[in-house]
Amino acid sequence: MTREDLLKALQDAIFEGELVEAKTAATQAVEAKIDIDRILKDAVWPAVYNIGESMEEGDFFMPEVKISTKVLLEVASILRPYIIDADQISAYVKHPWTGEGDIDDIGIYLKSTIKKSMNSSAYEQMAILDMIAEGLNTHEFTPCKIQATEIHHH
Repeated sequence: MTREDLLKALQDAIFEGELVEAKTAATQAVEAKIDIDRILKDAVWPAVYNIGESMEEGDFFMPEVKISTKVLLEVASILRPYIIDADQISAYVKHPWTGEGDIDDIGIYLKSTIKKSMNSSAYEQMAILDMIAEGLNTHEFTPCKIQATEIHHH
């Protein structure tokens, strides 16, 4: 498998919520000595951006978001040791989660956060990836705007 194929497999596995495939692809990518910055920019961020877009467009709902979140948490745990040395981990600070609103608002938030982080260092990108994965994992989504509108009309 070429490096490009491996990165595409990782991107697809994250987006599709395929945990085993994502863990395998992430592990193979670091073992193949693909630069972590490239793994993030060519596989992880495009997948998260596509997740955000699917959330914004109403193609992803809570089950898909939660499945993709589990995959992101695992991929982050595989990549983190290659970015943050053991002696740096005690000083490592994740960004605070600031996403608010319903699922489409969070999709927009993910997309803008990724766009802003593309030129950051791998260390900074790792902090953002951890923030996104943990934020999605713990975020209490407000009801969808469509559902809220339907409730008010009854």
